[in-house]
Amino acid sequence: MKKITTCLSVLFSLFLTAVPVFAEAIPVHVNEFTVNGAPERADLKGTLQMLLASRLSNGAVSTAGSQGTAEIAVDCSYTQLGKVFSLDAVARDRAGNVVARAFEQGGGEDDLIPAVTKLAQKLNDEMVRVRSTPSAGKNVAFAQPSSSPPRAEPQPAAPVPSSDIIRVEPAAKNSVNLSRLAVALVGVAPGRTLAKGARELYLLGEHSLSLYHQDADLKMIAEATFDINDKPIGIDTADLDGDGTPEAYVTIVRGDLLSSQVWLEKDGRLQKVAEKLPYYFRALALDGGARKLYVQQMGTDTDFYGDIHELVIKGSSYEMRNPLKLPRFANLYNFNRFSDATGKHYTLVIHEDGYLLVYSETGEELWRSSDKFGGSEIYLKRQDLANIRTTGNEYRWIFLEQRIFVTPQNEIIVPKNLGFFVFGNNRSYKKNTVYAFAWNGSTLDEKWHTKESQNYLADYDYDSVRKELILLEVVKKKGLLENGASTIVVKKVE
Repeated sequence: MKKITTCLSVLFSLFLTAVPVFAEAIPVHVNEFTVNGAPERADLKGTLQMLLASRLSNGAVSTAGSQGTAEIAVDCSYTQLGKVFSLDAVARDRAGNVVARAFEQGGGEDDLIPAVTKLAQKLNDEMVRVRSTPSAGKNVAFAQPSSSPPRAEPQPAAPVPSSDIIRVEPAAKNSVNLSRLAVALVGVAPGRTLAKGARELYLLGEHSLSLYHQDADLKMIAEATFDINDKPIGIDTADLDGDGTPEAYVTIVRGDLLSSQVWLEKDGRLQKVAEKLPYYFRALALDGGARKLYVQQMGTDTDFYGDIHELVIKGSSYEMRNPLKLPRFANLYNFNRFSDATGKHYTLVIHEDGYLLVYSETGEELWRSSDKFGGSEIYLKRQDLANIRTTGNEYRWIFLEQRIFVTPQNEIIVPKNLGFFVFGNNRSYKKNTVYAFAWNGSTLDEKWHTKESQNYLADYDYDSVRKELILLEVVKKKGLLENGASTIVVKKVE
């Protein structure tokens, strides 16, 4: 019995000495936040410090009372621009080496605490990863470097994706960047399919409409300009008269009203065939079927009024037919429809806060994304004197949304612009990724996404026959004395 007791004592003592080696939490100290652009700075500094510290504490990380007792110190900043904020953090060890970096951003007070939680998770994951690597143990990564560092074992290089589409299996193999265009454009829409793989593209500028032939390069065929009082906000194409040549439908706002136009290429020139039409235009392939042109109108007090209608030509005039009711939060520019294997229809909507919403046929919200998608710098302004005391602005700014495509395979394509910040009423984005999802009956599962591009995505199209993404990216923003620059990028999805 005595031997058994002695053995148990030895084992217990070994366990106690092993715990610090294998399960010791990383002591971390969160320094006081730096706060910029926000009222009540003094209160925010301490509150944010406490929130982040409490969320960093878990089994692998513990918070230290002072920087002197910590292995890692975290410096953080909170920056507010308009209604948007950004949380930025950097973690350093005792030697001053950067161990982890992370940031989160949000669009209002309701996003602040979730953003702090996500920021803490990112820091936790990275600090634990660094600690768990053989060269980053307690006595190496968080101590002063020794005079004779151990010889590092060679590590295989991480594989570099050769595809434009990232998924479980290899997909795209090529990406074509066409000519740089010396203007910041706002829209793109397909024209005719030409011989030898070439295609026509309509490109929309702030005051111009251009027709290009796209093959190995871009070649301008024709160009037209708009009146100085016209603000074009969207370009779509459709062959409503059935003659084999798509017409260009340009959504235009003049003052507080819609004054849209229709253009057609003829004999190498762009000709205006209709104007002052009270419609928003959008070409949609509902349920992955044939693409049709849909319209919605503007109300006196509402920016999007009434149901969606299909637009048709009757004689020399345009008519709205086949009304389509939309669920809550939906309008012509932020929705599309897909169906499942049983034929049930679902509506996908990009909420004004950026979340994806899936609705049933009865209008019930079935699912909402955790991440935000879409994002556009294109807007229209309408006078809003009734709310000037609340907003402090004479005008109401309405930002339009990115297109949602549904493929014949029922994949749902949605872009995401990133690097968002607000200055006054203006938005600005710096990079983009395009995602594809599929509905599994309960949620949207990601199928693939493009590699992140370091440019703002102004507009895009998806060619379901060739399985190509045609991306209109702004590579240089417009300035006071500069027109900016754009490019067309074609990415093959295989």
